Amino acid sequence: MTQPVSLKRFIEGYLEKGADSGTRWLGLLDNQSYRFSDETVARRKGEKWDAFVQLGPKPRGASSVFLSLQAAALLKIDRDKDLMLFHAGEYEHNTDDPFIRLLGTDAYNFELSTGNVIGQVKFGKQSIRISSRFGDHFLRYIIADADGFLEFEESGTEGGANDYQWLLAYLWSIKLKRAYRLGLPKVYQSRHERTPKVRGVIDVVDYFLNRNTGKYQCSYREHSYDNPATSLFLKTYQLIENYSFCASNRGIYNALLAANQGVRRSLREMLDTRHFTNPFYSDYNVLIDLSKQVLRQSGLSFDDQNESSAFLFDISMLFEYFIRKLLVRHGFNMQEKFDDQLKIPTGVESYQRKLQPDLVWEHEGGLYVFDVKYKSFDFTYGVKREDLFQMHTYIGQYGNGGDVKGCGFIYPISASKWTAQGLEDKAGVITTYCLRQQKNKIPFHVLFFKVPEFKTKSDTAENLKASDKKFKEDMEYQCELFITSIEKKVLPISEY
Repeated sequence: MTQPVSLKRFIEGYLEKGADSGTRWLGLLDNQSYRFSDETVARRKGEKWDAFVQLGPKPRGASSVFLSLQAAALLKIDRDKDLMLFHAGEYEHNTDDPFIRLLGTDAYNFELSTGNVIGQVKFGKQSIRISSRFGDHFLRYIIADADGFLEFEESGTEGGANDYQWLLAYLWSIKLKRAYRLGLPKVYQSRHERTPKVRGVIDVVDYFLNRNTGKYQCSYREHSYDNPATSLFLKTYQLIENYSFCASNRGIYNALLAANQGVRRSLREMLDTRHFTNPFYSDYNVLIDLSKQVLRQSGLSFDDQNESSAFLFDISMLFEYFIRKLLVRHGFNMQEKFDDQLKIPTGVESYQRKLQPDLVWEHEGGLYVFDVKYKSFDFTYGVKREDLFQMHTYIGQYGNGGDVKGCGFIYPISASKWTAQGLEDKAGVITTYCLRQQKNKIPFHVLFFKVPEFKTKSDTAENLKASDKKFKEDMEYQCELFITSIEKKVLPISEY
C-alpha cells in the first residue's frame, strides 16, 4: 500500500517533478485520521496515534499547507460537477462526507480525517490528493470490473505518484469500450441537394423556376456517423493517448477518425455536444459527459492555470456496485436496489422515506439483508451504532413481507489486517450473535472481502506486467473465496 510520505515533502516545500511539474502536493489515504504537530505526522491506528513521518520543528511552508487544508475542508462538493458517479441510475451517492475534516486553528498543531470521497483538489499550485487505502491497482480493478473489462497490462504507476490524471483517463477508456459495443453512434442529419432523382421533399418554387435543368432541389434526412460527439471523442482520446492502457482503444479511435471524415470542430462546438435522444446510445451519453470533463480540464493536472478545481468520486458507491455485481454473476437472486414498496413515514404526509439496503437477495424462501461499508471496520467496538440502528430498521420492515434469514455488513480489508485479525480461520465471516425482531432470531454476520497487496520486485516493464497479472489473479481468487464463504457460512440457516 502506498504510504503518504509525500506529506513530508509537501510541508518542506518540495516541488515534485513529473507530469504536473511545479505543483506541490499532499497525498492522503481514505478513511484515515492524521495528526500534525511541530515535529511529527501521526496516523491513528485503533485508539492510538503512531508517528510515521519526522518533520522537525516548524517546517517551512506549514502555514501555506494549513490554509489549503482549511479551504479543502470548506469545499462544498458539487454532485453534478465535481463528483464522478458510477451507474447513478441504480445507485446513489451514499455519503455526505466532505473531502476532508479539519480540527484545529494552529498551523503547527491540527488533526484531519478523510472519508469515502477520494480524488484530488487543487488550489493554485498546491494540490491535495486522497487515494484508496488499498492502492491504485485495487481501484483500477473494481472500475474495470464495473463495466466488464478486466484488462490489466503493464499499468505500473501510470501518471506518476503525484496526480490523479491517470484515473480520469482510465475511467474514460473503460467507458469508451463499453459504449463501442453498441457500434458507432449515428444521428439523423438534414441534407439539401440538387439531384436528377427525387429524394425526400422537393422545393416546389425551385422546381418551377428551374424545371428545364432536369434536376430537383431536394431536402431529406439520413443517418450519419459524422456528429459533434465523434469529434468530442477523438479530441479526448488525443489528450490521453500517452497512457499505455489507451493503446487497446486504438482500433476504436481509427473507426471514429474514419467516421469523422476530417471535419474540424471548435472546442465550443464539442463542449455543446448534446446527448443522443435514442436510448440505444445511452452508454455514449455517459461518455459525452466524461469527455467534456476532460476537455474542460477540470481533472486538475490537465490544467495548471485554474486557481482551483476538483476531481472527486465516492469510492464506497463503486465498491458497493462491485460486490453486487459479484453476487449477480454467481447466480444470487438479487432484489432491485430501489423498491418503491418499502417506505416509512417521516411525519410529513406528503413525503415518505425509502428504505434502501445495499443488498437484498432471496434464497430458499428466505431474505438476506446486507449493507456494504467501504469504511474501516473497528475490531474493538464493531459496527458503528448508527449503522446497527439502520439495519434493525431494514430487517423490521422487510420482515413485514418476508422471512428474513440473515443480515449484516460487508467490509473490505487488507491482506495484512486479515491475517492479524485471524480471519483466515473464520473464512472472513464473523457471526457473533443474532438480532431479535418481533420474537424472531435473525443471524447477524460481518463479512470481509480480502484485498490482496500489489507487490513488485522492481519497476521494470517485465516485472510490472508480471505483478499486474498476479494482482488480477489474486483478486479473482478472493472473489471466489468471498462467494464460497457466503454459501457456507451465511446461507445455511443457523439454529439459535
